[in-house]
Amino acid sequence: MTRILLWDEAPGEIRAGISENGNLVELRILRPQVSSVSPGTRYTARIKQIIGSGKALVDLGRDGDAQLEFARSMPEGAILAVEIVRSAIPEPGRWKLPLARLAMEFVPQANLGPHGEDSAVARFLKQMAVSADEVVCARPQTAVEVKTILADAVESSVRPELFDAADFDSLIEQAVSGEFPIAGGMLSIERSRAMTLIDIDGSGDPMQLNLAASREIPKLLRLLDIGGQVGIDFLALPDKKARQMLDAALAKECSVLGPHERTAANGFGFVQIVRPRPGPSIPEIVSGTMPGRLSLESRAIALLRAAARSTGFGMRRLVAPPAVIEKLREWPDELDRLRRLLGAEIVTVPDSSASGYGHVHVHQS
Repeated sequence: MTRILLWDEAPGEIRAGISENGNLVELRILRPQVSSVSPGTRYTARIKQIIGSGKALVDLGRDGDAQLEFARSMPEGAILAVEIVRSAIPEPGRWKLPLARLAMEFVPQANLGPHGEDSAVARFLKQMAVSADEVVCARPQTAVEVKTILADAVESSVRPELFDAADFDSLIEQAVSGEFPIAGGMLSIERSRAMTLIDIDGSGDPMQLNLAASREIPKLLRLLDIGGQVGIDFLALPDKKARQMLDAALAKECSVLGPHERTAANGFGFVQIVRPRPGPSIPEIVSGTMPGRLSLESRAIALLRAAARSTGFGMRRLVAPPAVIEKLREWPDELDRLRRLLGAEIVTVPDSSASGYGHVHVHQS
C-alpha cells in the first residue's frame, strides 16, 4: 500500500492529507496563529492557580495557558516541566483549554515555553510524514521548505493535480454542513458538548441503509479526525438477529479506526463509539464554537487562501466584513507571508456590505 502525504501550506493554514492507493483517508489542519499547542510537546510552565481536585492552571509562556491534571501538593508559582496530552478543543459556545501532565523525567528550562527548537509547523510535518512513503506539495517553494525540515527522510515532489483530485475545499464544506451522502440516504453529523451525534436518513430498506452507513461512518471518523464519544442513531431493526448482523458489519469496518471501544446496537438502534481525542476534529477546527457555520478564523483564512490563489502582478485589496479584516490584522506574520508569496502589496479593506469571507481585487499594473 502506497501512503502519500499531501502537504498544502498556504498563509494562515496548512492542510495535510494522507492518501492510500489514491484515496484520501485522513485530513488534518494546522493553524499556527490560532493554536500551536499540540500533543506530545513538552513545555516549561508555571502554576498560575490551583483550581481544585488535583488540577491547576499553568502558564506555557507565549502559547497561553493549559490545564494541568494531577497537580497535587504543588504550590502556585512553581516552575515545572509538562507535556501536552490534548490540544485546545472548541465546543458549542466555549473553548476548553489544552490538557497537560507532569513530565517528571524532564528538567524545566530557564524560560517558559516549548522545549526543543522545532516550530509548530515542523512538529506537525514530522508527525504526519512518519508513515508516509512520499510527501507531495502543491507548490515548488513549499517542497523546498519540506525538504529542509525532513532532510532526506522522505522523498518529496510537486504534483498540483493530486490536490485537485483530493478536493480539500469540498470536504471542508461538507464538514461544516455535517451532511454526507450514502447509498439511498444521508448521514448527518452534529456536535454537542457531550458527544458527536450521527443520524441516518433515507428511504428504502432500513437494513440496507444501516449497512451503507456502517461502511461510511468509520471512514468519516478517520478522515475528519473525529474522536471522543460518538453516538450513532441507526434505523430501528426488527429483531436481535438483524442487530447482530449490523454489529458484525460495523465491527469489520471499524478496523480502520485503531484503538477504540464500541457498544452493540441496542433495541433502538443506538451505538456508541469512543476514540482517543488528542485534539479538535476537522469540523471543530473549521467551525470553532459555532457548529454548522464557518468560524471567524476560518473566514479570514479563506480570504488569505483566495488571495494566495489570485493571479497577476498588481496590489491585492482584500475586501471583507469588518470582523474578518480585524482578525486578519491580528495576524501580521500571515499577511507578510502572503505579501512575500505574491510579491505584491497587500491592502485590507473593511466593508460592511461584503458577504461571506469577502473577495480579492487585483490591481492591474
